[in-house]
Amino acid sequence: MRTLLAVLAVLVAGCEATVAEVDGGVAGGSAGGAVIAGGVAGGASGGSSAGGSAGGGAAGGTAGGASGGSAGGSAGGATAGGSAGGVVAGGGSPGPVDGGTPTWRQGLAAWQWVEIPGSALSNQRVADPFNGMMVAPTQRINAWNGLAVNRDNNRVYLAGAGGHGDWAGNEAYEIDLQADQPRWRLLRGPTPGTAISVEVEYYADGRPSSTHLYYALQYVRSRGRIFKLSAGSNWGSGNFSSSKVDAFSLTSNDWDPAGTWEGGMPAGGNIGRPYAQHETTDDAYTFFGGAFRKWTASTATWSTLAARPNYAGNDVVTESPSAVDTVRQRVLFTRNAYRVMQRQGLVVTFSGTSMASDVSFTGPSAASAIQQQAGLEFLARDDAYYVKTSTGGAVTRINADTFEATVQPTTGPTPPDAVNGVYNRWRYLPLLRGFMYLPSGSSNFWFLASAP
Repeated sequence: MRTLLAVLAVLVAGCEATVAEVDGGVAGGSAGGAVIAGGVAGGASGGSSAGGSAGGGAAGGTAGGASGGSAGGSAGGATAGGSAGGVVAGGGSPGPVDGGTPTWRQGLAAWQWVEIPGSALSNQRVADPFNGMMVAPTQRINAWNGLAVNRDNNRVYLAGAGGHGDWAGNEAYEIDLQADQPRWRLLRGPTPGTAISVEVEYYADGRPSSTHLYYALQYVRSRGRIFKLSAGSNWGSGNFSSSKVDAFSLTSNDWDPAGTWEGGMPAGGNIGRPYAQHETTDDAYTFFGGAFRKWTASTATWSTLAARPNYAGNDVVTESPSAVDTVRQRVLFTRNAYRVMQRQGLVVTFSGTSMASDVSFTGPSAASAIQQQAGLEFLARDDAYYVKTSTGGAVTRINADTFEATVQPTTGPTPPDAVNGVYNRWRYLPLLRGFMYLPSGSSNFWFLASAP
């Protein structure tokens, strides 16, 4: 009934929501232009523009009847979100679980690619927060966004993704790659349009603004939450960003109240901020505010590790892939903005006396090692880093001791090129013995087995 009323309201207003791909993004058309809750959403970065429709609260689908938690919907006097099939509650993790080998994973040889059928996020529709129409905006991924993973049970999460003029929704999703037929599900719908405004850290209902995530989304197992460690480009003109730390609880299926996780954070340098997460402790390492910093998961607080190199500015590792070397207790940032011609990155130790040191990549794939917006994972078994650039199925292997970069040969079908970077849509899943990869908001997941 609510969905029917929402559609009738849209018809009365003479509006019609549409979704059309524009240079890898999505333009949401509406009558009357892009006036959003009293503000104007500026053109989207990188050739992606957004409309949204004026006026009205958000109507949503009907909350699904799943047990284990409360179903979605947003505060503020309107029912938000919903999806075809309803909002699903109870997206938490039971901890380390080896559920066996899913059907799609069986029979793969080492370094063989496989596509996971039916796993595209575009299959999961959501209510447009401004008019209630059910849509599948690809900019949930394409607008410079990444994913969080629970390595203990192969669940993957997306929350608060969009930003700039691409998508205002701050909803949350989950997909279980351990399943034989993985499918996305909506954990909570977006804040209603009546509570959404531009250039803010939080919407009027207290939930965080949608943003470009870059590398900022990380799952923290000890907290049972998806953490957004910064906001790169909040809903609006694209020039507003935030150092606020926010978390989506997988127990309540809702965002924690604003200010819950501030933890003494400094400000500055949010757009394209890199994050490397320790696979055991879930601590995260990054650079902003003129220094390399650590976010400690157990205390949810920030600390300073090392100063930036004296020759560099605050953009030294902007949009740099990064990963934790758990053998040597250090973080590799593959792209040093001041040493690109020399094909150098930076290594920051985090045990003993922390310091930042230049590293030089050698070998036939050295140029691929320093690509911006790529994905980077460290595999202790191989004592190597693996880089996924935006190009097809290309993978670069970096020796963790010598930093020699070589092509990692692969077999099987070739994935499509990534849209607007890879970021942390390339993650290693130990129980599945390989790397998950999501090229875009309309593509299926792909998987690269690292062992039979």
